[in-house]
Amino acid sequence: MMPSPLPAQPNQSLMEGMEVLLALARRGESAGVRELARELGMTPTRLQRYIATLAHLGFARQNADRRYESGPGIHALSAITLSASGLAQRALTILPELADLGVIVALGVLWRKSVSYLYFSQPGTTLSQSLGRASDYPAWDSVIGHVLMAQQSDAWIAQNFAPQLSQLMPCIRTVRHCGFARIPRENGEVSLGIPVGSPA
Repeated sequence: MMPSPLPAQPNQSLMEGMEVLLALARRGESAGVRELARELGMTPTRLQRYIATLAHLGFARQNADRRYESGPGIHALSAITLSASGLAQRALTILPELADLGVIVALGVLWRKSVSYLYFSQPGTTLSQSLGRASDYPAWDSVIGHVLMAQQSDAWIAQNFAPQLSQLMPCIRTVRHCGFARIPRENGEVSLGIPVGSPA
């Protein structure tokens, strides 16, 4: 599914607020206002307004050190989304069986220029260790990224992956032809990716 084009009059405040929310959610630790402001290229005053609003809504919370971290709203949104889409229920009936084969098994989504993993299992890890375990990974070097990019237009790929385009497009054309992605690794291993669902 192609991302929607930017509207003629985008809501800049909404976009910046989402950037603050995502930056906070990605962190494994709390952050101060100035630290987040530097990271996002905002003034501390502007960032403070966004994060205070997110805290009011429950998507952020301030700890005893007056630093901010993700609030329960993030987890509620995640649970509601996975439940409503049916993705988690369907995936968890299949993925653990694949993990029993002794290989790495992953489920991810393409967002912006990265694959975000919902499930990442290495041999010997339990189901609870595999859920939401891995961080974002560059889409251009991921079989999941290749499979999901193949669903996008060439123009979208060129706009988002210009530095990797000459190496990437032959792979994307192969995925479109074969229906799956394959990347041989230097250590002799091979990564395979297939699309799941519609849209993938």
